[in-house]
Amino acid sequence: MEAAGMITRIEKQKSGAPRYNIHIDGVWRFAVHEDVLVRFALSKGMKVEAGELERILAAEERNKVRQAALRYLGYRPRTVWEVRQHLTGKGFEAAHVNAVVDEMKDQRYLDDRRFAEAWVEERRRRKGFGVLMLKRELEQKGISSPLAEEVLSRLEQEEERELAREVAEKRYRRLAGEPWPKVERRLGQYLLRRGFPPPLVYGLLRDFRTRHERKEE
Repeated sequence: MEAAGMITRIEKQKSGAPRYNIHIDGVWRFAVHEDVLVRFALSKGMKVEAGELERILAAEERNKVRQAALRYLGYRPRTVWEVRQHLTGKGFEAAHVNAVVDEMKDQRYLDDRRFAEAWVEERRRRKGFGVLMLKRELEQKGISSPLAEEVLSRLEQEEERELAREVAEKRYRRLAGEPWPKVERRLGQYLLRRGFPPPLVYGLLRDFRTRHERKEE
């Protein structure tokens, strides 16, 4: 346990970051983020008991975890699992990681449902992925299978068919000059890789086969 003492000096670090060096009894002892400085109202001449010092240091460690999480979220939205993995990988203690993750969930910095809904909308719009591919992607990012299924269940079947047809049309134009067996194989594989359900893919292939055969007549 750290011994008690009196704060004799507080100085802002030269790095430009909002961090402060704390000197106790004339000796540098630790540095804290500005948030911790304000939270504990640290000031010159303040006497710090051993128990209070431990709480300050624990709060500083937790603040480091929070700042790391905020930087990670600054690039793009993340799932709870992604943030937890990132923080754990940096070597932070599990207790601090769990506390920060719970805090960020309460503050809506982390919301797996909102993430899943936005991810599905963006990936369908930009990539034209079907529900099976989207489900795989969500689960790879730590979204639970029930939540992924719930979000994807809101997609209308007709909307899924229209998207699949649109994706198939673009691909078919690149294959239209090939014999049907080759078109069928490559178009079918492409649609399945994009995550469209097999029954939907096979139905589209029947439609395209009729079209293709008419072109060959």
